[in-house]
Amino acid sequence: MEDDSSEKHLDVDLDRQSLSSIDKNASERGQSQFSNPTDESWKGGPYSNQKLFASLLIKCVVQLELIQTIDNIVFYPATSKKEDAEHLAAAQRDTLDTDIHIDTEDQGMYKYMSSQHLFKLLDCLQESHSFSKAFNSNYEQRTVLWRAGFKGKSKPNLLKQETSSLACCLRILFRMYVDENRRDSWDAIQERLLNVCTEALAYFITVNSESHREAWTNLLLLLLTKTLKVSDEKFKAHASTYYPYLCEIMQFDLIPELRAVLRKFFLRIGVVFRIWIPEEQLRTTGTHSPAW
Repeated sequence: MEDDSSEKHLDVDLDRQSLSSIDKNASERGQSQFSNPTDESWKGGPYSNQKLFASLLIKCVVQLELIQTIDNIVFYPATSKKEDAEHLAAAQRDTLDTDIHIDTEDQGMYKYMSSQHLFKLLDCLQESHSFSKAFNSNYEQRTVLWRAGFKGKSKPNLLKQETSSLACCLRILFRMYVDENRRDSWDAIQERLLNVCTEALAYFITVNSESHREAWTNLLLLLLTKTLKVSDEKFKAHASTYYPYLCEIMQFDLIPELRAVLRKFFLRIGVVFRIWIPEEQLRTTGTHSPAW
């Protein structure tokens, strides 16, 4: 909980301090330019450190701009923010069954891009997400940077990059998943979507910082709401995979909107797997509830 109180101040810092895309070659080697706390570069004077930090800040800003650019190109600017707002509003009104259509969502380049092209963009987004997630989990590395004079009121982190890259990835995958024109790629899309979502949920339940979990609120709303929109057959594959993770997530202090979506999710599990039959369906079919 050491980072809890201070990380609330980091949203502005993150836009500048998203240390990801440090160097493509270094990334391919699985390490960053500052991954070694004993590196000689940290033994220089304050001026040399500040030059290095300034370079890192520029690179992290560019990384965030690239993620946002992908989102803007594929879905049109501001579409994703509007969709997040609609998901939150639908959860507040308990109208999650209503189709959400953003006026600008068809103005992006999505329909002009091939599945292979989109898969390449997804590879880049997932690499960015994995890098930032690994950095955020490395408390020792963050402490070394902070003590070396990296700007900020608390330890640097890559929360903005971690969440924005995954959100863009999920939007693309779910859009492809219900696109009839990409039916021939549905198996590959489902496999990737299951892997991405499972990894995301498994990671979320390991996060100890309350502010870190709060940063994931829109991500969880997006993941669960989009999953609720798929057909029963597809929903079965997702629900059976996510079920144990969602049970763990129920332990956390979640906002009411997220609890409402989880409730809807578990109710649908009951219907799809025939654990429970809604009253209105019983009246329509004349079926009696099973006596346990």
